[in-house]
Amino acid sequence: MKGRALRGMTVRACPLFLACMMMGQDARSEFERGAGEFRDGRYEEAEKIFEQVEAQSPGTTEALLFQGKTLIRLENFAKAEKSLRRYLRVHGDSSDALYLLGFVLHRQNQPRESLELYTRAAAMARPTSDDLKVVGLNYVLLNDYGDAITWLKKAVEFDPKNQDAWYYLGRSYYTKSMLEEARMAFLKVLELNPEDARAENNLGLILETSGQAAAALDAYRKAIAWQEKSGKASEQPYVNLGNLLMEQGESKNALLALEKAVAIAPDNAFCRMKLGVAYRDAGRLEDGRRELEKATQLEPNNAAMHYQLGRLYKEMHALDRAQAEFARTAELQSRASGAQAARPER
Repeated sequence: MKGRALRGMTVRACPLFLACMMMGQDARSEFERGAGEFRDGRYEEAEKIFEQVEAQSPGTTEALLFQGKTLIRLENFAKAEKSLRRYLRVHGDSSDALYLLGFVLHRQNQPRESLELYTRAAAMARPTSDDLKVVGLNYVLLNDYGDAITWLKKAVEFDPKNQDAWYYLGRSYYTKSMLEEARMAFLKVLELNPEDARAENNLGLILETSGQAAAALDAYRKAIAWQEKSGKASEQPYVNLGNLLMEQGESKNALLALEKAVAIAPDNAFCRMKLGVAYRDAGRLEDGRRELEKATQLEPNNAAMHYQLGRLYKEMHALDRAQAEFARTAELQSRASGAQAARPER
């Protein structure tokens, strides 16, 4: 996910040259050296330099702000949060720091707190398309896809070439079963990047949902070819391809695809479940047991996975185990129904 934090060294409230002007000669020289390391992609070295500048001149420089940017590049969000909060204690009117901290909290799965910071920052300075994208993604984390769509639409209005915003808008439409709107969003992604594997994979999902199995298989295979060319492997097109091939009765090819999905994402419980079911259907019950037991370990509160494991135990004539898994399935389904009934209408 790209965002404000992944831009260059310019900040909204205090450009780099102005930040340097406010420092002493030694601090300025070190700050410029850190900026050079950042621009060259040597983030670990840049982070150390900014920390040293702050230690030399506490609270009087922009070092903590830029340390936060650098830590975001390193995906050390917990430490980035500390740096940015320290900076805001002295520079509470920095919209750039507020936007950055909002991004960091989003990445730490704190959507409500992130939204509060984006609201404060927007009162000081106009948000960018990427800012609005993250606001939309916060609503995704809150399972509020209506508001997610509202803000992601604003993001692409701000910047019609924001490929990520179009992609997440398509995902939000798809989750709301707005298939035509989702299709148009993914086609927009492909217009911006003709070999975007994520968008093509999601077009496959839409085609599959619409009953166009052959076209969906073609889309999944195309997504796999594109991602292999790019060197960025995702399990998603493999598990989608394998699942659909299973439904089409092509068990051998389905197993190859699902085994690849698990190899890429060994901690993905859904992939493990699908592979376990495929092994079970192919008569490889021990292999199926291994995968389904691993799936339930990864997601112990997933009723569907316990149900599939129960079916496999039943085929293996391990009836006590099967009964225990079916009982666990019923318990989880009852709990989910109760939670749904207790949820107030919106």
